[in-house]
Amino acid sequence: MTATLLPTPATTTRINSRFFDQMVDLLHLGEAAGVVHAVSGFLHAMQSDCDRWPEMIAALRGHRLHQALLEDPYLAHSFTRPRGYAGDAGLIDLIYDREPPPGTSEPGARLFAVTTASLASEAVRQRAHHARALVTAAHARDGRVCVLACGHFREGDALAGLDLRRFTLVDQDEQSLARARAAHGSARLEAANVFAFLRRAALAGERYDLVYTLGLTDYLDDRAMALLHRMIARVLAPDGRAVLANFRPDLACNGWMEAVMDWQLIYRDEADLAGFAGAAGLSATTWTDPTGQIAWSELQPTG
Repeated sequence: MTATLLPTPATTTRINSRFFDQMVDLLHLGEAAGVVHAVSGFLHAMQSDCDRWPEMIAALRGHRLHQALLEDPYLAHSFTRPRGYAGDAGLIDLIYDREPPPGTSEPGARLFAVTTASLASEAVRQRAHHARALVTAAHARDGRVCVLACGHFREGDALAGLDLRRFTLVDQDEQSLARARAAHGSARLEAANVFAFLRRAALAGERYDLVYTLGLTDYLDDRAMALLHRMIARVLAPDGRAVLANFRPDLACNGWMEAVMDWQLIYRDEADLAGFAGAAGLSATTWTDPTGQIAWSELQPTG
């Protein structure tokens, strides 16, 4: 019987280093799309090895490939976290606008064009498009709207200059609120933790026709997610609705986001979202967006 020789950690490290070297060479040749797709696929495959995954992340970040990738301002913004946390509104604006900042290098601009065209990025833009339809319809009905973790409230761009006194925008990032205030000064802006705000709103008897959040649930563990549903249930009007969006599990970009961008999410599918709704006494309609990246849940009181 011939023994099967498994690669040693040192051998694996050399193989990975050679692969990373090849990717740098391709970047120098202008092959940004090929590099992003190859590295993303490689990281997706490696992520399944839970024991070696932290080692893989360290190897990538210690290699010159990672610095080359960070010439992309989108990737650099995510990794450096200029506001101190992942997925801030400035990062989301880069996905929405697809305009690299002035001074971006030519290799960085090529990478930026690829990374902001990914399925995950397109899902973020489609998520905003759906929210834009929600807020436009709610404004036309003079509905009471509460936006949790509102960021820059870019889905409300078309409502700039209109009367938004029945809109409440909640975020704990003062920079985000300043941007929202500049465009929507008539709205009520609350600088607060979402849970603290909802607790106060429920005690004050506030009720909303529409409550929604676009990215918040991606960062909530199950305990916080359950609490969010219970608190939303307390502030919904009897015929109101809440809308949540959460990135789905097993996406091809998960390894790339974690290793390259230091952007870690908590992924859920439609069944997960329906379970949280039912436990909070809410009925849920769930669906997957056209890109297959995001699970949506629309919640309504059952009473």
